[in-house]
Amino acid sequence: MISISGNAMREWHEFGVANTDCFLTVNCCGYQKLMTKNLERNRDQGRVDYQLIYIVRGKAVFRFGEEEIEVGGGHMVFYAPGEPQNYCYYAEETTEVYWIHFSGHAVHDYLEQFGLLGEPIHDIGMMDEIVALYNKIIYELNTNKPLSGHVTTAYLLELLALLGRKLQHAEEHHKGRQHADITMIIGVMHERYSEQLVIADLARQISLSPFRFIHKFKAVTGSTPLKYVTDIRMNEAKKLLSESSLHVREVASIVGYDNPLYFSRIFRSTVGLPPSEYKKQFQ
Repeated sequence: MISISGNAMREWHEFGVANTDCFLTVNCCGYQKLMTKNLERNRDQGRVDYQLIYIVRGKAVFRFGEEEIEVGGGHMVFYAPGEPQNYCYYAEETTEVYWIHFSGHAVHDYLEQFGLLGEPIHDIGMMDEIVALYNKIIYELNTNKPLSGHVTTAYLLELLALLGRKLQHAEEHHKGRQHADITMIIGVMHERYSEQLVIADLARQISLSPFRFIHKFKAVTGSTPLKYVTDIRMNEAKKLLSESSLHVREVASIVGYDNPLYFSRIFRSTVGLPPSEYKKQFQ
């Protein structure tokens, strides 16, 4: 086995160190490559710090309760303090892993903010920037340069943020695929906002009843279809009023309102100023 590691305390603590004096701090970090013999860890009481394991190659088995889960390269496994840690890395697969233990009084808040709490295993794929950060942390722990504690904390924070971004991007992509029909209608709204868009017609395009369409649209966007179109029109109206010499009546017609008085009322209720006064600000 090839093993490279660094320890902030200069000595190994099997069950970890809970440092609550700092908001976030690295306890230890390392890399392992299995070549001839499997590596097994059984910490039934877990550790007192947090751990992130990144499998970059091969396979490993993690046991959570009565369930055993086999994972391969590109997976990140997360352990919180007190969680049993039972896992095995396979030498026959030439398994390679990076691991890091960390603690601090703000760890939970960061993990919650980055969306890293909940599921213990995350499929993030191979991320060279994550590997690079692990290696940087190991280097800092071993060289013990001035302010290395601050540097390793900065690297850890970047690692957590990149991981959180990856997971949130995957979630947004999944939601986007789930709501492709609403995304298509949103495109229609942006293209045809100046026309008289009818809810029933929009709903029919994606095979939904008007009621179901309104409900789903609001669930996805946080807005009703009518308000969404109105916001598009008002944003375009503000642009035309501020950047062109067009009169209010002309702007109203361009963004889809035949009645300029009705347009003015909607504009004022949305923007807080009548369109004529809004335009004066840019003259």
